[in-house]
Amino acid sequence: MNNCVLLQELLIKKSQQKRRTSPSNFKVRFFVLTQSKLAYYEHRHGKKRTLKGSVELSRIKCVEIVRSDIIIPCQYKYPFQIVHDSYILYVFAPNRESRQRWVLTLKEEIRYNNSLASKCHPDFWLDGKWRCCAQTEKMAAGCVVYDPTKNASKKPLPPTPEDNWKLLLDPREAVVVAIYDYEAQNPQELTLQYNEEYYVIDSSEEHWWLIQDKNGHEGYVPSSYLVEKSPENLQVYEWYNKNISRSKAETLLREEGREGAFMVRDSRQPGMYTVSVFTKALSTDNNPVIKHYHINETTDFPKRYYLAEKHVFDSIPDLINYHQHNAAG
Repeated sequence: MNNCVLLQELLIKKSQQKRRTSPSNFKVRFFVLTQSKLAYYEHRHGKKRTLKGSVELSRIKCVEIVRSDIIIPCQYKYPFQIVHDSYILYVFAPNRESRQRWVLTLKEEIRYNNSLASKCHPDFWLDGKWRCCAQTEKMAAGCVVYDPTKNASKKPLPPTPEDNWKLLLDPREAVVVAIYDYEAQNPQELTLQYNEEYYVIDSSEEHWWLIQDKNGHEGYVPSSYLVEKSPENLQVYEWYNKNISRSKAETLLREEGREGAFMVRDSRQPGMYTVSVFTKALSTDNNPVIKHYHINETTDFPKRYYLAEKHVFDSIPDLINYHQHNAAG
């Protein structure tokens, strides 16, 4: 009876880094949930699955959705956490419905565990601290009350001022960025500021979404003025120009005339990108030149990006940020 399969699906897991030297990476795994344990397998088409790890359900202390405004560096964008023993297993689902299904089913199976946590952390453990409360001990007590019966934690303890707006909307996790300014036309609407972040409250209407700004103000805005904050949405970055030709890029960069000025634009090959850079350093006669570099993709999954093979990045924004500050790289 305990071996009855409750759920099974391809998900992505983040390394639990059980050793200090363990890499922080993401792996596609085939997850199988039974009434006694959660197991995950290496999945290769046409080959027998290999067990890579498992967690006894009796040892799980907490299962909860992770709500964060960071860019998720893997293909699946809907994270949840499984706290067990002295470890945190971060799992990424392909959509909101999948995540909801896993979280609620797991909560149902562990509801009578003796070691359930009373509090949890709603955000990620990253770079040696909790992003939600800034505690630097990985197994420190949580900063929000953990509800073992529902899909979201209860109202958190008073947060720090800079985190306050992130926690106002506990049940809503979608973070969007304004790609245009918008002036509210009536009291039901909200004014948008270019490049500012907002939380989505209701996106059920195609053309008008209800959102909240960092000050807690709510209102409707045109959905076409927003993009989801993710590595795939380059429109939120000032250096990206979607529909622009090679010659137009060169003209604009020459007009700017600044050493190191650059832009990222769509390549002729669909789905690919090119970085165009203005420089005098590579010219023999001190006349400026425009260099064009294709952004290459790796063949593994999840895919990564590079200009030079010795410097590979999880996202195009990470690649650009590195080369902005490391011209020789």
